[in-house]
Amino acid sequence: MATDKRVTLSETELNERYTAAVRRFATISGWREYLALAEEFRALDTHKDSAQKYTQCVKAASASAYRDVTENIRSKGSDATAADYREAARILQIIQDYQDAREVMRVYTVRATVLTYDAAMAILSDSEATTEALGEGVAMLKSIKGYKNTRELIERFERYYFERMYSEALRLMESGHVFSEFEEAAELFEKISEYSDAAQQAAACRKRANKLRPKEKKKKETPAPSPTAGGDETLRVKGKPRGEGSASKGEAESVKPPRRRVRDDETRNTLVEVWRSMDKRRMVDFIIWLVLLAADVAASMILPNLEGEYFGANQNSIRVATVLAAAVILAMGFRAFLRMLTASMRKKLAQAALRFAKRLAAPVVKLITKLLLSIGIDLSRRNRLGGRDERTFVFDDAERVKKPKKKLKNDLKWVDQTDNAARVRFIFIDYMVRRIRKGYFMRRSMTPAEICVEVAVEEDEKNLFAVYEKARYGGQRGLEEITDAVVGELQMVNRRRSQ
Repeated sequence: MATDKRVTLSETELNERYTAAVRRFATISGWREYLALAEEFRALDTHKDSAQKYTQCVKAASASAYRDVTENIRSKGSDATAADYREAARILQIIQDYQDAREVMRVYTVRATVLTYDAAMAILSDSEATTEALGEGVAMLKSIKGYKNTRELIERFERYYFERMYSEALRLMESGHVFSEFEEAAELFEKISEYSDAAQQAAACRKRANKLRPKEKKKKETPAPSPTAGGDETLRVKGKPRGEGSASKGEAESVKPPRRRVRDDETRNTLVEVWRSMDKRRMVDFIIWLVLLAADVAASMILPNLEGEYFGANQNSIRVATVLAAAVILAMGFRAFLRMLTASMRKKLAQAALRFAKRLAAPVVKLITKLLLSIGIDLSRRNRLGGRDERTFVFDDAERVKKPKKKLKNDLKWVDQTDNAARVRFIFIDYMVRRIRKGYFMRRSMTPAEICVEVAVEEDEKNLFAVYEKARYGGQRGLEEITDAVVGELQMVNRRRSQ
């Protein structure tokens, strides 16, 4: 049975938090601060009028939050990521009662899902993807479980990820010779503990790692300095007697405290760990190759300068031979160096080398890109593909105008509308469906006022949008202003546009 971990606050603590929140409410102005304060009032639950304060904070933040969130997504355009859409949808969910925030939130959620799906498929379909990348791709699919064929993909790629992770951990376990490699293998097995016998293998790796782990020597405890029996000796700190500030400079320098050796324990332990983890036999091979390299360099400088008919006639041949020998020795020495390191050390070394190479290549790539742009060649993906990519530009408005939805229809029925406000909504939806069928593309993030600017030409059409806003946002007052005559006029407008 799960235990309730919520902390019950006393009445005094609730009053203190409530008073502090109310005091902040009178001073803040930004919508992010309002939303943060709304969460504080929400945490107070039913204490006093916390629920009403929560609603006030949300309403105060709604307009600014809606404007900033939608403008931010609109400014990023196709560069907006799934995380951007998710964060925007989270904020819009809090202010979902403001205008069409609920509809925009659903659009952003769908876009975040599609972008997540595309990113996951790009990772999983890459034949050169690492095992860690495959795990990230499977995790991304699990976050959107239920979208398209994600269930089948999760089942297939998760098994493939488990098999690869298991084989890597098993290979590391079988070839390991120091405790750090067994610990790394145990961590890999623990990531897939639900697969096959990975949990038992992890326990076996931990056991072998504990056996090979070097035992730490116990430090001898130094006895604390005993206080002096007589009153002649005085403890001095930085050349001054303790408790006395009038001692002469000569007396202060005569008795100096012993120098303490400051050691960085963490660095020392890391170096000791690296030394213990290295393969000592491979280290001997590496040292031998270093000695051979030094001998070859010495030979390249000494042999051509020796006196003799043979050395004088074959100087070039000797130089070529020493250079070739140096190349072979360097290759074998580098191989011995890599074999001396553990698998985790080789991986970290490769990552560091790759980062260094990218840092060196970045200025060259930037210069080449600028040169190509100066002559009219743009190598960016958008221009290289002509702006037609199946996934990247899935939200391109121009493409959707050419392919309007064929099965778009009004699912509402006139007989089911109980009041005039509902009938106005029915007429408006029917009107927009007809316009979309004729080729108009409506972005779901647009408000009725924005649609009116683009669509409405005549006054009676503008009146349709105005009445619709009353029906949707006017509440009881708007319901009273919508009469049967107004509904009849809107019906005539809709029928005329359908002809």
